[in-house]
Amino acid sequence: MPKSLVINCSLKTDGKISELRNAFEKFSECNIVKFTDVSTDFEIGKDIDAIILSGSAARIINPVHRDMFMETVNLIKQTDLPLFSICYGHQLLCWSLGGRVASHPAEIEGFEAIDIIEFNELFAGFKKNEKIPLAQHHHDYVTRESLQEANFVLLASSESCEVEAIKHHHKPFYGVQFHPERIRIKNETHTEGLRIIQNFYKNIVKQ
Repeated sequence: MPKSLVINCSLKTDGKISELRNAFEKFSECNIVKFTDVSTDFEIGKDIDAIILSGSAARIINPVHRDMFMETVNLIKQTDLPLFSICYGHQLLCWSLGGRVASHPAEIEGFEAIDIIEFNELFAGFKKNEKIPLAQHHHDYVTRESLQEANFVLLASSESCEVEAIKHHHKPFYGVQFHPERIRIKNETHTEGLRIIQNFYKNIVKQ
């Protein structure tokens, strides 16, 4: 089984990401570290096969919040390991490499149908024109027009968000605005997000 370094981006001192951990541990061992522990001399273990960036209540449009994550930004720029980033982590990945960000006037929350634009290894097994219900919980987003200059390919979008999933042109870096680890909201359950996580490990991380 592969081993992942999971960077917990929660702003809370005791911020827990049990939902993410439970989902990813179905496919990988997880070594979880707080983003504040990613220092200048932080070293990624030689046994690490992938890096995961969690979501956060941090706002990517807030310069103060971005400054708090500069060591994580440096790690992103320096690594060549497969990287999977979620929600705020996705925004941070894109911003780190030159993408631009904007904000919705109101929070986007709940399950929403995602449209796949480019079928690749992350969306293997899904059908053309299939609407994939995936969990949303965010204010901010990455702008579509900035993807090319940041070397990202657009993989998916939705009615509320023009950039739902991306892949880097040259590195095995993937970002999703939705929360694939969140399969249940109130009385509604959709497990498609787990298939996407499985695809990341099966088709991108491999062994």
